[in-house]
Amino acid sequence: LVGQGGMGQVYGAVHPLIGKRAAIKVLRGELCADPEAIDRFILEARAVNQIGHPNIVDVFAFGSLPDGRQYMVMEWLRGESLDERIRRMLPTLEETCEIMLSICAALDAAHAEQIVHRDLKPDNVFMSHARGMKPAVKLLDFGLVKLVGEHQVERTRSGSMLGTPAYMSPEQARGGGVDHRTDLYALGVMLFELVTGTLPFIE
Repeated sequence: LVGQGGMGQVYGAVHPLIGKRAAIKVLRGELCADPEAIDRFILEARAVNQIGHPNIVDVFAFGSLPDGRQYMVMEWLRGESLDERIRRMLPTLEETCEIMLSICAALDAAHAEQIVHRDLKPDNVFMSHARGMKPAVKLLDFGLVKLVGEHQVERTRSGSMLGTPAYMSPEQARGGGVDHRTDLYALGVMLFELVTGTLPFIE
């Protein structure tokens, strides 16, 4: 187990024949009885492959475990999340520009496919390290992705909001319709945090 969130757990894995490493995201068992949760999980895998961008984590397999839990297989990344980097040490201005340009490239590709991420935040941006190269930015977790123009419930059945409050645009917080501008709002919050080390609005 290498990580977990509201939708499921992520496990590190090794292919038994060729030794290739991968990350396997498994939907939580209790969510497998919720059709909306399953639809969001499937949509995440579809969206990532529909965009197909080097700054977005690659998903290359999908299936079900014997107990019925859905899973997706993703590329294995070495490094740290942008959130961990901010807490460890703020990036330089030059690094901040490079990070933001990479995120913008990923979002531009997503928005060109009419896909809105809806949960953009430093914890969903990964700084992938490869020997002898600068860290590569990878956008993660399209679990709250929305197709523009598609009718989709903005809140869960329990009434809780979908998204992370500190990075959520006003219209998303109200549970109204959202489009690519919701991601741009979150992007602005992240830029503020990268430069100042704090959020623009603190509870």
